[in-house]
Amino acid sequence: MKYSFFICIPICLLMTDVSGQSFDWRTGFYGFFDNREYFNLYTDDQTMFGSRIYAEAGFSLNDHNSFMGGFNYLYEFGSKGDLIAPDIVIYYHGEKGPLNFYLGAFPRKGLINQPPMLLTDTLFYYRPNSEGMFLEFRKSFGYHNIWIDWTGRKTNTRRETFLMGGTGRFGKGAVFYEHHFVMYHYAAPAITVPDDHLRDNAGLTAVCGLNLSRKVPVDSAFISSGIGFSLDRIRNVYDFRTRIGWYTELGAEHKGFGIHGTCYLGDSHTIIYGDRFYSSDSYQRIDLYYTKSPSSLISGKLQFSFHFVPGVVDYSQMLVIVINLNGSKQLLKGL
Repeated sequence: MKYSFFICIPICLLMTDVSGQSFDWRTGFYGFFDNREYFNLYTDDQTMFGSRIYAEAGFSLNDHNSFMGGFNYLYEFGSKGDLIAPDIVIYYHGEKGPLNFYLGAFPRKGLINQPPMLLTDTLFYYRPNSEGMFLEFRKSFGYHNIWIDWTGRKTNTRRETFLMGGTGRFGKGAVFYEHHFVMYHYAAPAITVPDDHLRDNAGLTAVCGLNLSRKVPVDSAFISSGIGFSLDRIRNVYDFRTRIGWYTELGAEHKGFGIHGTCYLGDSHTIIYGDRFYSSDSYQRIDLYYTKSPSSLISGKLQFSFHFVPGVVDYSQMLVIVINLNGSKQLLKGL
């Protein structure tokens, strides 16, 4: 079967003794204000303002296997009376040696990190979970992960849709290579819709770079450059359309203050879940930000961004506050 490789991973991880059961819980708050003052042909201006609470509880069978369940609920300010169903959290997590595996509906933050060209950053606001599987292999020289996120279960009226993607990063000394890819499959519902067509859409970034943290007097700094690539096909309408351009990133941070810049030049892209700015053949962005973590429980980020497309300069401002509370109680010390 297509996913037999994923299925065998939890079986291998479960083949360990139950050496120390514990009851684990996690809860927290995620508040965001993201004001986007856009006046261009590529994306709409909007203000996203709300907060999320989440809670998870479950059991660790041993050091390698755990099961968690809970919810993640968004209240978007000004939407009183518009009921939004909570996102269900329920997943298995297995970790042993270089392998890290998730199966279920699990938080994407910290696991699936793609550049906005491929996955828009608004996913963290409105779709905090990935529903599927995630597998990562990590060693001292680098890591690679692959994941699948099921976004639509096929019914008579609902389409089957899913995202697949992955990230790899490998380095030695100050030099590193990194790539990200994502593929979106848009299929038909069980009852055929006239003049309907399947769609395949994919994007890739591949860059080489330098970690300059030890070369300059700041906490961290880097520069990278490479290609941004996309494919798009609507079956029986047009064959694969390929688009390519040059993609560059740089950033530096010191004592919480940071700057991050991206520059894209090349063909205009159509990447379904990507940032719409990349449908321009020229896009540059500068982020100025400050991050603060007064304790291990709370952190915040304030950011001002400038967006440059031909003939237009747009602005956005963002504030995020995150509170995390975790706990564990041992139930069984060993057998």
